[in-house]
Amino acid sequence: MDRRLFLAALAASPLLSSPASAQNWPAKPIRLIVPFTPGGTVDILSRLLGQQMSKILKQPVVVENRPGAGGNVGMEVVARAPADGYTLVMGSIGTCSMNPYLYDKIGFDVDRDFVPVMLVGSVANLLVVHPSVPATSVKELVALAKARPDSITFASSGFGSSLHIAGELFQSVAGIELRHVPYKGSAPAVTELVGGQVNMMFDNMPSIAQHALAGRARPLAVTSVKRSKLFPDVPTMQEAGYPGFIVAPWFGVLAPAKTPEGVLTKLNAALNQGLRDATVQKRLAQIDLEPAGGSGADYGRLIKSESERWSKLIREKNIRPE
Repeated sequence: MDRRLFLAALAASPLLSSPASAQNWPAKPIRLIVPFTPGGTVDILSRLLGQQMSKILKQPVVVENRPGAGGNVGMEVVARAPADGYTLVMGSIGTCSMNPYLYDKIGFDVDRDFVPVMLVGSVANLLVVHPSVPATSVKELVALAKARPDSITFASSGFGSSLHIAGELFQSVAGIELRHVPYKGSAPAVTELVGGQVNMMFDNMPSIAQHALAGRARPLAVTSVKRSKLFPDVPTMQEAGYPGFIVAPWFGVLAPAKTPEGVLTKLNAALNQGLRDATVQKRLAQIDLEPAGGSGADYGRLIKSESERWSKLIREKNIRPE
């Protein structure tokens, strides 16, 4: 073979083109898939961080909502996408550490099909009731539920969501029976709660806080280790008498497996830089979201440990999507 043709063929080979593509990345817009409906915490966080990533990477970061099946639809989209760094997903405690144990068949495997890029942060859930519910504390709510079994309705963002799992955990530790009312996302669930169509729910702080502060929903407890800065007078579930009741939903960016290491390094750097931005930090403080950051390996370890924790509850309660 002619030496020039050989060198040209060698340069075009995948082994040498991958580092080059990583070096030139990004050369076009990036899709950030949100596997849930607009208006929820994952959507709010993705749009906030996407704006900063656009500035840092000098390419548009287009947030695309692909809801369905508890987040599985959006996750499958990214699992099947080219591993080139141009299609990402904002994963969550539900899609990464709960769904694999809730669904008999899903079109992706978290370990096989994804690589963690960075943990963005975590939030507390806020236990709220509609103002018409005659309960001003967790103790009073439990007493009401015991006096009226299966009559208190609790909303969630869907079967198998972290909000649903929080409600199931509450029933388990409190010895009560509630009636689950699932919705297609957190936003419609909150709308129904505020409207009085359902009695209570656990919701992520960013999407429920404004309603609780305005008196449209009554906060009874937070599910974090410590009290919320937004609601300093509201006790934790542990303070309310339920030791170990800690549900801290988290969110982080994942890419398709086999994404070039150079691209992952650039992505992680951009995400960490965006998270440190003063405007982002201020906004996260307003919605009481605890920023994280760090390496992809850190995020991967969290996914594994949380999977071990929640799979146990899901199996014990035999929680299945309906």
